[in-house]
Amino acid sequence: MFRAVAMDLAALYAHSPVWAQHVMCSIEGLRLRRQRFSADFDDRLAHARIRSTWTMAQLQSFRIARLRAMLVHAQRNVPYWRDVFRAHGFEPARLQHGDELAELPLCDKDLVVRESEGLRATALPHGVSREPVLVHTSGTTGAGLSMPMSLEALREQWAVCWRYRLWHGLRPGTWCATLGGRVIVRADETEPPFWRFNWPGRQVLLSGHHFGPSTARHYLQLLQQHEIPWVHGYPSMVSALADAAAELDVRLPALRFVTLASESVSERQRERIVAGLGVRPREHYAQTESVANISECPRGRLHVDEDHAHVEFVPHGSEGGRTLYRVVGTSLDNWHQPLLRYDLGDLVTLAAHGCDCGLPGRVVEEIDGRREDLVELGDGRKVGRAGEIFKKLDFIREAQIRQRHAGEITIALVSRGPWTEAHDAKLRASVAERLGHAMRVTITQVERLPRTAAGKLRHVVREGSD
Repeated sequence: MFRAVAMDLAALYAHSPVWAQHVMCSIEGLRLRRQRFSADFDDRLAHARIRSTWTMAQLQSFRIARLRAMLVHAQRNVPYWRDVFRAHGFEPARLQHGDELAELPLCDKDLVVRESEGLRATALPHGVSREPVLVHTSGTTGAGLSMPMSLEALREQWAVCWRYRLWHGLRPGTWCATLGGRVIVRADETEPPFWRFNWPGRQVLLSGHHFGPSTARHYLQLLQQHEIPWVHGYPSMVSALADAAAELDVRLPALRFVTLASESVSERQRERIVAGLGVRPREHYAQTESVANISECPRGRLHVDEDHAHVEFVPHGSEGGRTLYRVVGTSLDNWHQPLLRYDLGDLVTLAAHGCDCGLPGRVVEEIDGRREDLVELGDGRKVGRAGEIFKKLDFIREAQIRQRHAGEITIALVSRGPWTEAHDAKLRASVAERLGHAMRVTITQVERLPRTAAGKLRHVVREGSD
């Protein structure tokens, strides 16, 4: 029923006039603000900021107490984990150190989809909101996943996120232009505005599906006219915006903050953003599953948010003389569906030394997560985060978009079961929603998709891209 209502609202939005879409975006913005920033949000944020002054020993003690509580809850109330603990002779109440979790097997997105019912809690601790939030992710493999999240987990994640933003001078209520993968404007729309306003959230939602050589000036003029101080988005899209600003010689004097998320950030992208927008971008690593957070400090180093989740770095071989580690996380807040030792599929390298900024946390040198190429449309526009196409298609195990020519793509996929005409139609509809009906699409099923030398699956591969 929830999914049917969501589809009805999406259809209503798609066929509404622009003024009504502004209103609907503002109503949704108000709903999200109330969901994420409850009456106790200031207290949550204050406590998060206090924890950033703690020593590692204090953080570890704090984390172990929360981890033990979550594991005991999982043993008592989550059928799947109860069986796993019994099979491995694991007793959560005796946990003294995080390394003891290594006795348990890793889990991943495929397991969560397959065992979804057994992974949901049959009872909840006192004080936890009864109704969860349903969240969606496409993740590293391109496979869709929907899962329940405790409201408390969502709010804690936002508190940690705003702590990082405060480190860099950002304040709640700052007007922000977001450049991401959500469908804000119909893909076939050819005239501006290519954005919608969320007034309660003080946010301009920029369509990433319409940005290109012929439309870039409209985006930059909007940022100029409204004196937007903050741009947030996917690195692939924000760096393209910066390139356009440099090429068109457009200055944005009001712009003071650029934050990046949802994709890995290359050093070249950082340089392009500084050159085009005149602002040093800041990076935050998080994910819908909320099992690991890594935040950039004022010195430009990436710190693990040790108080947010239990994060393990599992050795994954080496590349170019560097030791690689898989990011494996355990949620400390999602009581509705605990994720224990969840393998995110992302790889990192670790710094040899800590950071002298004064903030705690292990330091990550580089994150190799969802590093995506752009899909080029027939009219020259380039769309980032095309992997969002698969976000709600949970019948796909993993997928990759391959492109040789503008306006044409091949989708290679591994299905979770027999492929049907209904699956084909849903996939093509999702492509049309994000890339337009003019995109020519070939769908091919494979047994396995190729990985990079480091074992990563790229969402989008374009011939000639670096």
